[in-house]
Amino acid sequence: MYIYRTKGICPPEIHFDLSGNILTSVRFVGGGCRGNARLISRLLEGQEIEKVLPLMKGIQCRNDTSCPDQLYRAVQMALAGELKEESIRVYDAPGTYQRVVVCADINGSVKALQALLSRPADGVFCLGNLTGPDGENDRVVELARGEKMVSLLGPFDRTLFCADPKNQDYLLQAPLYLRLQLGGRRVLGFYGGFIQELSGFSDFAPYSLELLMVANLSDYLRNETVYPALTTMTEQFSVDTLLFASTGLWKHERLGKVDFINVGPVAGNGGYQYALLAWENEQLKVSFEMV
Repeated sequence: MYIYRTKGICPPEIHFDLSGNILTSVRFVGGGCRGNARLISRLLEGQEIEKVLPLMKGIQCRNDTSCPDQLYRAVQMALAGELKEESIRVYDAPGTYQRVVVCADINGSVKALQALLSRPADGVFCLGNLTGPDGENDRVVELARGEKMVSLLGPFDRTLFCADPKNQDYLLQAPLYLRLQLGGRRVLGFYGGFIQELSGFSDFAPYSLELLMVANLSDYLRNETVYPALTTMTEQFSVDTLLFASTGLWKHERLGKVDFINVGPVAGNGGYQYALLAWENEQLKVSFEMV
């Protein structure tokens, strides 16, 4: 996806993609006339670039430019290599799960990962920081790769290095979001607000609302005074269960129709901790377990 920061028009960003010479996924986000923007997007979807570029160039609305004119400039920059593709990687777990183990901050502990992988569940997911400053990082990554375990990118994972290039690639290519279906619940997982600092992040991209509300508005559920406002915002969420880490806390709150689950570090209290999510009797069951 390309993200173009506009100048002189109402929408602050334009998102689009190029498939060969075909323009796709055009979105004007963050402001302006929503109806006109949606119409332009529909008309341009799947069109050949050379046919539509002349139609957009030079259209005036305000400040000597317009939404179509800004899109023209964005596409020209992309074709010239001056606008780089940006992506916020999402892992879509296949199928529907009934019981999953969720952890975070394994921090290079081979024993912790082995213990969690032995738990009876449909899947084991790590929200980030598979590696750590003093951990056996190569061994942990090799174990995760061998088990085909899904681990999201955490702050340590993007700054610490493994000796084996395959392990390093595994970390650097890790997704930032996890999306899965747990029985009747749509689940979204991420590590924390550091995602906002990465290239490609947009306040208007999918799942940014959920991230911003958790990390910024509620300070990872530590600011209970905003719970009424957060409950109201959940009406706009695209999921009904949120998993996140970053704080070192273990906490579960249900606000409105959304379950907020803060997953703490694996090591603690003389054992290895994890969150167990199960779909039982048409309900979500959440417990914090120890092994």
